[in-house]
Amino acid sequence: MFYAQDSCSQCPESPADMKVLDLFSGAGGFSSGFASYSTDSHVAVDIDSFALATYTLNYPSANTLQWNIGTTHSNSILNELGGKPDIVIASPPCEEFSRANPDSDSPAADRIYGTGTARLLLDTIRLIGDLMPKVFIVENVAALLHRGGSEIVRQEFERVGVDNIHFNMVRAHQHGNPSKRLRVFIGNLKLNLPRGIPPRVMETIGDLPPLGVDALFSPSEYVANHDLHPLTEDKMKLVRKARWRRGVKHFRVSKGRTMPNWVRLSPDQVSTSIIGLSRYIHPFEDRLLTVREHARLMSYPDSFVFTGPTDNQYNQVGESVPPLISHLIAEEVQKHIE
Repeated sequence: MFYAQDSCSQCPESPADMKVLDLFSGAGGFSSGFASYSTDSHVAVDIDSFALATYTLNYPSANTLQWNIGTTHSNSILNELGGKPDIVIASPPCEEFSRANPDSDSPAADRIYGTGTARLLLDTIRLIGDLMPKVFIVENVAALLHRGGSEIVRQEFERVGVDNIHFNMVRAHQHGNPSKRLRVFIGNLKLNLPRGIPPRVMETIGDLPPLGVDALFSPSEYVANHDLHPLTEDKMKLVRKARWRRGVKHFRVSKGRTMPNWVRLSPDQVSTSIIGLSRYIHPFEDRLLTVREHARLMSYPDSFVFTGPTDNQYNQVGESVPPLISHLIAEEVQKHIE
């Protein structure tokens, strides 16, 4: 099984002593490709203490800050980094632009200039304008660009003195990620990521130990975050009825529109998009996927351990940039810096 961090042996030597800033860092998926760029000037900022605990565990040399980015001054970041960052990566909240949001069809201006979390995109741009790194990359859902969003993003960057903007659309599975994921990476360089063939679901998770009743017949060594998610009997009845590619639950998005949840993944297809609030059913076992299985479908290696409440761990995985994609982007950034 191929994971993003396994690819480092084939990567060019990483630049040393770069100052890296990760805004809205979450658990650290986006930092995966950039962590080796900095020996002691790597700062991650997020408001979620559970996600930061995971980040600290997996990147012990990084400086993690539980700050509200909406009220963070660039001088505070300069003090923590010991100077201007060379690289800024950021993943501001995208919930208000998600298809699962009932207001997702409203004009982008209503959300970006509103009072919700989408406004944090402006704070991201403000900090980039203040700090002026050599490279910056802002990740978000592709729907951010709809309904006037791309014009607003370009206009706001120009307002802070940045007029070289590229909207890089990345479909993660086209580059070898085990699950589908369409995201835009907005930055001051054009990305040309290599194509890759994604593994299918059972190629990705099939060698993990079975759980529940199945585990009685195949005892094996414990894998971190690979724990059975207990369900009530009523929910187990739904799980047993699930068919491949079908959801046994639905949540309402807007009037007349619902989205499936608790989808049983097909064993021989690329996984559907892994998102934080959704759960998925194992192709063959009557149970929900574990956090580890979610993580593998997002290209995390088993050595990356998630901490905190289980539901938060699922969110940490689903709200992150797949490490595989981070490594591919980091290689592009290295070429640009060199």
